Amino acid sequence: MRNRLTVLTALLLAAPLMAAALTTQPAMAQMGGMGGMGGGGMGGMGGGGGMGGRHGGGDMGGPPDGGAPRGGAPRDMKPIPLKKYEAAVESMFRAADANKDGMVTLAEFESVITARRNTLIHKRFVDVDANHDGRIDEGEFIAWESRKSSAEMAEDGGEFAEIVPDAIFPDLGEGERDMALRLAVEPLGPVAIAKANVDYDAGISLAELQAYERARFDKADTNKDLFLSREEIEAMRGGRGMMPPMGGGRGRGGAGGGMGGSMGDGPPPGMPPMGGGDN
Repeated sequence: MRNRLTVLTALLLAAPLMAAALTTQPAMAQMGGMGGMGGGGMGGMGGGGGMGGRHGGGDMGGPPDGGAPRGGAPRDMKPIPLKKYEAAVESMFRAADANKDGMVTLAEFESVITARRNTLIHKRFVDVDANHDGRIDEGEFIAWESRKSSAEMAEDGGEFAEIVPDAIFPDLGEGERDMALRLAVEPLGPVAIAKANVDYDAGISLAELQAYERARFDKADTNKDLFLSREEIEAMRGGRGMMPPMGGGRGRGGAGGGMGGSMGDGPPPGMPPMGGGDN
């Protein structure tokens, strides 16, 4: 009898360990080996091994959009042609030319940024004013702050992460080439306006902005084929790679990107990371 109780006790103690082993085994298979975010091993975020998952490049998962093939080496991004670059520059100019007179002045640029901020402020007021009576009482504010605190604990901060940058960026999508193009084009701000205004009049024309940005393109286009490759864009960023700088939430553009910046500058902190499909 004592032996049976001993065996039964041992089985009961071993059951959780067996269950944990059975649970861990498929999870490790999905993550695939040992390698973290690298090219092989633990898969998951990496380029090789196992089932891969969304970002993995393993046997079952395949490469992510714009990511690495099964061999582990990054898939080449299609080079960005000059025509696409110039279209991105024009989208910034059109966004800044509020009165549509073909000229962007510093005052006009500032009015666009102010209007964007005011739109966001009004949206937040409406969000706080739960009963929509045009007033915010203490209870509404506390409820909004509670939701805000909860959202800030999440990775992206949700609606509360919205920040209007002090510059105008190209109107692009979220694919890999779009993200790379954001890194390549200098955002439109006071510094870019001043530098592009070669005739020193009240503002800049689209032709002046295109000429200013074209000089940036030509400097980066080291093989002079009128395309920007991944390597050339990485070189523009001083070898910092294609990933935007860390910091900030997803928002609507992050906190900065400055007023224009040099060829090594990246996008604002709120910009989403690289990884979408080609465009």
